[in-house]
Amino acid sequence: MKVKELIYILNEIAPFFLQEDYDNSGLQFGDLDSEALNILIALDLQKSVVEEAKALGVKTIITHHPVIFKAIKNIEKGKSEAFYEAITNGINIISFHTNFDIAENGLNDYFLNLLGIKKEKPIIQSKEKVYKVATYVPKDFVEKVRVALFEGGAGHIGNYDECSFNVEGIGTFRPLENSNPFIGEKNKREFVNEVRIEVVVRERDLSKALYKLRQSHPYEEPAIDVFEILFEKNEGIGAIGTLEIEQDIVNFVKTFKEKTNTSYVRYIGDANAKISKVAICTGACGSIFESVINNAELFITGDIGYHTALAIKERGLNVLDVEHFETEKFFKNALFVRLKNYIDPSNIKLSTSEKSPFNLI
Repeated sequence: MKVKELIYILNEIAPFFLQEDYDNSGLQFGDLDSEALNILIALDLQKSVVEEAKALGVKTIITHHPVIFKAIKNIEKGKSEAFYEAITNGINIISFHTNFDIAENGLNDYFLNLLGIKKEKPIIQSKEKVYKVATYVPKDFVEKVRVALFEGGAGHIGNYDECSFNVEGIGTFRPLENSNPFIGEKNKREFVNEVRIEVVVRERDLSKALYKLRQSHPYEEPAIDVFEILFEKNEGIGAIGTLEIEQDIVNFVKTFKEKTNTSYVRYIGDANAKISKVAICTGACGSIFESVINNAELFITGDIGYHTALAIKERGLNVLDVEHFETEKFFKNALFVRLKNYIDPSNIKLSTSEKSPFNLI
C-alpha cells in the first residue's frame, strides 16, 4: 500500500473536507508514491514518537494534531526537532484532526461510547450537504441501478444503509435523429414502464454515486434529478448523549476518572447537580458552550480559560474541564478501530511513548 492509498482510506473514514477552516489535516510531509507498509498512530508528533517510529522501522506516522497549522518559513532543528527528525529520516507524516472529530464514529463518538453514554445528536451539525437523487429506470434494470447507487455510497441514513424509495410509473420520450436509443425507434414517441428510484446521498459520495448511476443505467440519456435537502445529520462538532440512569455529579466524576484513567479534573457548576444528559467535545471546545446550554446538564471538554469559566458559571452550565491530552489520548484507539477494517491490524502500531506535557506536583 502506498501513502496515497492510505490517504484515500482515511478520506473514506472521515473526509478531509469536513475539517474546520482553521485546520490543516492531511499530508504534512511525505512521498505519496512511497510504501506505507507499517503505520504508527500518535496524538502528536513528539520527539519520542519519531524515535519510536525509527526503532520500529516505521516510515509513516498518523497524528491527530497537525504539525503545520500556519505557513512556515523554515524548519530549524532546535525549534522543531521532532519534525526535523521525521523529515531527515524520510518519515511520512499525515494528520487526521477535526475531520475525524466531526465524522460519525470518529473520536467524539468513540469517547461517548467509552463512557457508556448513548448518542442522540452532535452539538453542532456538520456542514456537509445532503442530497436527494432520483432517477427513472426500466423495470428490468431497477436492481442493477439500485445496487450501483448503493455501491457509490447512496442510501446511507444514520445506522442504516441501502435505503431507497421506489415507485412505478409510465415514462415517455421520443428519440431524435442523432440519438442511439436503447428502447424505441427514432422520431416515434415511446411509452415505457419505469421505476423512479430515490436515494439520499451525502456530499462526500455524490460524484461517485452519480458516476455509478450513469455507468449502470441502460439509457443513453438517463433522467437524473438532484436536490439539496435539509437533513438531521448524526455527525458534527461534539456529541450529546443520555445516561441509562440519572446520576449525581460526584458519582459521575468518579466513574469518568475510572473509565478514562484520568487522575484529575476541574469542575465548574453546581456540586449537587443531578445529570442525565451529557455533551462532550474532545480537546478545547470552551468556545461552543452556548450551544450546549438547554441541550445537556453537563459539558465535558478541556482547556477552559478563566474568563470562559466565569461566563459558564454565570449561565448555569455544569462543565467538567479535563486536560486536553486526557480527552484526546483515545485518538489512537479510535482510529485503530476504523483503520483495521481496511488494513491488516498487525501493520498498525499505537504509540506507547507519548505523554502529557504537564506534571502534577
